[in-house]
Amino acid sequence: MTKEALIAIFVGFALGLIVTFGIWQANKTLTATKKQTIQEESLAPEEGKTTPEKEPSPTPSSFSLIISKPEDESIANKTPITVSGITEPNAQVVIIGEKEEKITEADESGIFTSEISLVSGVNEITITAFSEKGDEVSKTLNVVYSTLEI
Repeated sequence: MTKEALIAIFVGFALGLIVTFGIWQANKTLTATKKQTIQEESLAPEEGKTTPEKEPSPTPSSFSLIISKPEDESIANKTPITVSGITEPNAQVVIIGEKEEKITEADESGIFTSEISLVSGVNEITITAFSEKGDEVSKTLNVVYSTLEI
């Protein structure tokens, strides 16, 4: 190889390294800028809303919702299924499934029961209870409906 060819290869290699280093630095700077922007946006208060420091902190509520049937991530081989649980006495309970919605009321001891139809495959069931005071608590379950025997 001639001297000129070796010099051309060396110069091409050096230019390639310089361009690669420049792209790497630019990418690193852009990534850092994006992260900083996202952090600033998440910390900035939204327009029209007061900051949490100016609002009084809410008092903790004892309002709860416990689902006894069905279990989350369970498999059902029949439809409809029974949805039952415990919440505050006389609370309104809304059960929303893939196929239908049901509204029921908990009895004097807080127990509620209702049936809901399922569709084939994964069913997301959301159970929301509303107390007489206006408090709200919600739970979401996933139930798979399949007629195949396991």
